[in-house]
Amino acid sequence: MEQLINNLVNISGEIASKPQFSHSVFGEGFYESTIAVERLSSEKDYIPITISERLMEEIGFEKGENVSIEGQFRSYNKMVDDKSKLMLTVFVRECKWESEPKNVNSIELTGYICKPPIYRTTPFKREIADILVAVNRAYNKSDYIPCIA
Repeated sequence: MEQLINNLVNISGEIASKPQFSHSVFGEGFYESTIAVERLSSEKDYIPITISERLMEEIGFEKGENVSIEGQFRSYNKMVDDKSKLMLTVFVRECKWESEPKNVNSIELTGYICKPPIYRTTPFKREIADILVAVNRAYNKSDYIPCIA
């Protein structure tokens, strides 16, 4: 099946948490971890990722190492305290070791606004809108990504 190009993520940063087993699909194990991604302001965002055991073995995926990741932003619902919670993660398709993190962080989404935007003004008087974007995936699946514009 041809890969859709409507959901592309490139991030670079430090592996911030030890990978924890998440689930298995067709005999392949998948793990969850976190990447500390530095902003231009030097603050860090901690981005949850999902990575296959095969990719981790190829590069020796260890906490504290710097990596560059290519993948897709994905969402799924998880029951937390008897309530459905939208979980967001970067699904890793390629991963390579880096001597230092590069600031190549980007995300490109092509999808549909699936709820009316919520307009608001921040405490610093910036006008923004919260939107929910539905991004199609293979096998008639979609990811629902909350965004701010």
